[in-house]
Formats: sequence, structure tokens, C-alpha cells
Amino acid sequence: MEPRGLLPSGADRVKVGMIEPRQFPSQQQRMKKANTEEFYSAWEEARFAHYGKELRRAQYFYDQALKMAPEDVGSEILADIIQGLKEVKQSLACDEAKLPGLRAAVEEEPLNSERRCYYADVLWHIGCEEEAARQLEAALEHPETLCQDCLRDCWSNLGWYLFRKGQYGKALRWLERAAEVKKVDPMGNTLGSPYPLENIIQVYVALNMAKEAREAAVHYIANFGRLRWPERRALRKVNVDADALYIEHCCHGV
Repeated sequence: MEPRGLLPSGADRVKVGMIEPRQFPSQQQRMKKANTEEFYSAWEEARFAHYGKELRRAQYFYDQALKMAPEDVGSEILADIIQGLKEVKQSLACDEAKLPGLRAAVEEEPLNSERRCYYADVLWHIGCEEEAARQLEAALEHPETLCQDCLRDCWSNLGWYLFRKGQYGKALRWLERAAEVKKVDPMGNTLGSPYPLENIIQVYVALNMAKEAREAAVHYIANFGRLRWPERRALRKVNVDADALYIEHCCHGV
């Protein structure tokens, strides 16, 4: 999100009389509304990235939100942004400190895909998405060294990388594969993970597949409970009310 440009030189010397009185207030209101919308968009994007541990991306959008904050922004929202930015910076510092040791561990055991997955995860946090994707692809060359959770996360993270690149069709294939990974607990119950399905909902929304997005939301609610805020927000773009679906499920068990 690019910062707004400055007024051209001399613009501040334009005579007020050159602007019709009826036009000036409406123009001012439109600019204020646009600025407010950009602020809330940056704040929501920061929160979304923070949820997904895209720390560098979250830092950028928290910074943008602070710069664009309207004078009348609520104190709770402002506190949320400041606290979020603080948490992100602390996490980034921690991850950057881990990186040399993780890189050395991968170089020591290049066929150990679980180590490589952990390394890729931290690379993703600090904004090195391209290198993270390369590490995930390398990890999948030796899937026999991956536990089921790591295998699922590799597929899911590659899908999300493609989502961020705007390659939604390719992303969906990786995420659907990740969603199929199941494991059995000590009681014999088959367990899935909510994370690939959350990302699949985001992809369906990006592809404007409202019916599929709604069906995925219903499936999620039936298996994992109420959807997280980012998916509820996304579903509104295709006119799916996730809160209404959740209430319907609680009341009628559908």
C-alpha cells in the first residue's frame, strides 16, 4: 500500500474563491472516507497476516495503519495496533536469532525434511517467502522423513504461498491434498486439521466460488466449531454469513 502523494508545489496557494462552496465539503468528505477505508483495510490486513504468522507482512501493515490512523480512531483499536506491532517485532527478533542455527542444522542433515520444514517455517515468518517455498519443495523430496503433521503442513504452506502469489487454482490443489491428511488418536478416532480448510475457504473466496465457500464453511463448523475471524471476514465478500451458519448449526445440528 503506497503512501498518498504530497500536494504539488504551489497547490496550497490556490485561492479558496476558485472552488465552489458546494464542492469543497463533499470533496473533503470523500477524501476523509477514502483515508478511513485505507486505514481499516491496512489494520485488517495486519491482523490477518499476524494470525497466519506472516510477521514481516504484518509489521508492514501495522506500520501503515499507524501512519494512516484517523484523529477520531478509537483508543481500543489504536491499542490493538500498537500491541500487535510490538508482538510482531518481538517475534521477528526471536526468529531472526534462530535462523543461523536452523540453517546449520539443515546443512548438517540435508535429508532430514522435518528440520528443513522448521527452517522453512521461520523463513516464512521473516518474509523470505521464495526461499521458504524452495525449502518446502526440497523437504517433499524425502517425505519418508516427515511425520503426518509436517507433511500436511508442507502441502498447506506451499498452497498458501501460491495463494499469496495469486495462483489460486494451483494453491487449491495443494490445500486439498493437505486437507486429506488424517491421523488416528490413541482412542481410534480419525482426526483432521482445521488449517488447510481455513485456507481453502480463502481460496474459494478469491475465486468467487460462493457455493463451494459456503459448503466448506459448513463442513468446518461441523467438525471444528466457529470459524476464525479472517475466514468470517473473507466469506462476507461472497455474501456468506459464517456467524449465521454457526448459529444454525448450534440450534439445529446441521
